[in-house]
Amino acid sequence: MSEEIDLPAVLSELLFGDESTEPLETTLDRLITPTFVQRINGAVYDRVAYIPHVREMRQLVVGGGELTVLEQFSAGSTIAGRYLFRMVPAQGPGMTFESHLFARVEAGRIDRLVEVARQTEDGDFLSAS
Repeated sequence: MSEEIDLPAVLSELLFGDESTEPLETTLDRLITPTFVQRINGAVYDRVAYIPHVREMRQLVVGGGELTVLEQFSAGSTIAGRYLFRMVPAQGPGMTFESHLFARVEAGRIDRLVEVARQTEDGDFLSAS
């Protein structure tokens, strides 16, 4: 059975969301399962540990940001992709991360994210074209 979600939209909402419009816990209830786990570059976050992680990421993007999909594939309840995250802090230069993400979806919400990410310099990644 195919589980339809817009993974880039979910990731953008998590990373660039604003708690003044919706409490983070409410956002998480809509977007991730109670059993959610993220593994990123060796660190493991269960749902409880994910809350401060998301808040920390959101603080890094108070100046704005964007997500670009380089490649994305889905099969059934899994999605794999390569994305660029551009993060603009309140002060200082922006940062870009290339992220390879593998997601599992259950009942229209993300249950697992496995991610390998690295900070990039302009032009040091391979485009999807």
